[in-house]
Amino acid sequence: MGFSKLFERFRTSIIRASLALLLVFGRAGFSLAEDTGSQSRTFRIMALGDSLTAGYRISKDLAFPGVLEKNLRAKGWSVEIVNAGVSGDTARQALTRLDWTLTKAGPFDAALIELGANDGLRRSPVAQMRENLDKIIVKLKAQGLQVFLLGMKLPLNWEKSYRESFEAVYGELARKHKIPLYPFVLEGLALDDRYNLEDRIHPNPEGHALIAGRLEAWLLESSEFRKKLPKIRR
Repeated sequence: MGFSKLFERFRTSIIRASLALLLVFGRAGFSLAEDTGSQSRTFRIMALGDSLTAGYRISKDLAFPGVLEKNLRAKGWSVEIVNAGVSGDTARQALTRLDWTLTKAGPFDAALIELGANDGLRRSPVAQMRENLDKIIVKLKAQGLQVFLLGMKLPLNWEKSYRESFEAVYGELARKHKIPLYPFVLEGLALDDRYNLEDRIHPNPEGHALIAGRLEAWLLESSEFRKKLPKIRR
């Protein structure tokens, strides 16, 4: 076989090999881009809480997590908020089911923690509540979630020393873990008949809408939160 034929065969082999590599890497690159895009299309938030999150005696779509999701999506953000509220839950009970929630409903990008009301109303030891909330925050941050803590306050007729110790927990944990704190989830509607059910404890749909609107404004004040929100693809 002459030199020219050998060279031509060698050149053809190189071209074929190069095309094969381009095809392989091109497909890999396309697949990677597709995966990244699909993962970034929706920002998933867990709303971990008690009856105030679950929406006691109202449908889940009218509870504040559902209304908040609707509000954010109306502004063009691709967000899904999973309502992980269970009526009657204490911080310890929420901690007990947290792994299950993360596994069955995850993955998540962020979490809203609304807990403690039942601990306070039952006058559970404040140190116990603090420890359980602390463990929840640690677990969520270890999973890479952006965590937002929603504070709670107790009625003024509760023993002053207990009430002050209870309410201080939220600020202490927010500072310790360097996470944003919304001071009082029921701000502006507690004990107001316009925004609560007959028990004057649980918000009605109007109350949940008020919570959602205020949380929306508070969350969007955070540049760290906003920059992670993907836009809805049209």
